[in-house]
Amino acid sequence: MRRLAAIGAVVALAACGTPEQAIPSCPPGATDALLLMAQSVPSATQIPCVTELPVGWSYGGQVIERGRSELWLYSDRAGERAVTVTLTRRCDASEAIEVPTDEPELTRYEEPLSLAPSLRVNRYYLFPGGCVTYRFRFEGGSYTEVLQATEALSFVSRAEGVRQLAENGLILCGAGVDCPG
Repeated sequence: MRRLAAIGAVVALAACGTPEQAIPSCPPGATDALLLMAQSVPSATQIPCVTELPVGWSYGGQVIERGRSELWLYSDRAGERAVTVTLTRRCDASEAIEVPTDEPELTRYEEPLSLAPSLRVNRYYLFPGGCVTYRFRFEGGSYTEVLQATEALSFVSRAEGVRQLAENGLILCGAGVDCPG
């Protein structure tokens, strides 16, 4: 049985012509990038992923390294790197306000930084073993773009990733799954 090992090196992917496997897409069918993100923060029980992008939005790229993964999206209205999504083991949401969550099993916090003329908001999702931060940095656009970006982003549980990989004879180590050896 082969084992998926954690990657310590930085993986950087350009936005232009990004191969399908390079986008951390939500299941069905986990992508290479999603698996690398899961291994970058082995304690995380949830992994951020990209669903279908709305018109005007595009995948920007990502950096995956030990202890941290980051991806970003571009918007034709809100600007370059309009949303940056970061997965880490911990984050500081002490300046944010807890709000009702749109994601089951996650606690959500909002930290508005500025509303006009440019929208700047930090959103934190906390869960066992990890934190995902959405940094909205809109040079133009409106709260409608926040809603669009939120629709384009979601989470997959580590348990679901483990299940999918096991079907292919692979092991995803980390929270709730002991690594062989």
